[in-house]
Amino acid sequence: MNIEIATILVPTDFSAYADSAFDYALAFAGKFGARVELLHAYDLHGWVSLYEVTFSEEVERKIRATANRKVAALIEKATTAGVACEQHLALGTPGAVIIERAQAISADLIVMGTRGFGGAKRVLLGSVADRTIRNATCPVVTVGTSIHPNQ
Repeated sequence: MNIEIATILVPTDFSAYADSAFDYALAFAGKFGARVELLHAYDLHGWVSLYEVTFSEEVERKIRATANRKVAALIEKATTAGVACEQHLALGTPGAVIIERAQAISADLIVMGTRGFGGAKRVLLGSVADRTIRNATCPVVTVGTSIHPNQ
């Protein structure tokens, strides 16, 4: 079987889990000559309904500016590794945004971090990784923070 990977989607929430996944994605991209797209989805609407608050355009602008700054540092890391990397920021529920973006860019692979919640936390908090695995039309690799490609 000949597997070709040209486009890798890497969702990030800027956690250590996501950073480990990004390192894996860079390793895959280097081996396959693939490009990477970093995706950060932020969901203000969940906070609005939960706490009955509203966010101003200024708050959203600050969130986007911070996300852009953090993504820029990751893109620099990819560039240093010789991997083409782009970014996409989106307002929406992360699980849904990941699936939509993977389809929009015809991702061949999704590489994402996971906290690995179990038991009650998993039931209460859900899992973006679980939802992604169930709904993605391409393979999904999940990476925990204790796993690192250079160890």
